Amino acid sequence: MATSAPCSRCGECAIVCPAQLQPQQLLHDLRERQLAAAGEHRLLDCSECGYCDLACASTIPLLAIIRDGKRALEQARARQATALAARARHRARVERLSRCEQAREQQREQIAASAASADAVAAAVARAAARRAARSRGP
Repeated sequence: MATSAPCSRCGECAIVCPAQLQPQQLLHDLRERQLAAAGEHRLLDCSECGYCDLACASTIPLLAIIRDGKRALEQARARQATALAARARHRARVERLSRCEQAREQQREQIAASAASADAVAAAVARAAARRAARSRGP
């Protein structure tokens, strides 16, 4: 394969593209590592027919670059989806732990309130007296 020259922006690749893409713009986006911009320029709409490769006067391997770019864009989107899912799981966990802590705190408050009442103290004294009486009677 002959070495490629810089893109002359002649537009021949865009003329032959059946998807009506702008391969020279995609080439620029991908060489600059601007995957988001390449996605906005419809990188994933490329059918990979290879007509742009054949039409390129600068013999730039557009198809290989576009394939690599599509793969990179799909991987970036997958990583982003994974990160969003992890964030959502973390938020749900934090909310669940917060609800559990609030429920425990309410339970502690109820126990403290019931333990401080006179009836609770009297009931505890009665239970203790009953246990002592049972022990003193023996088996």
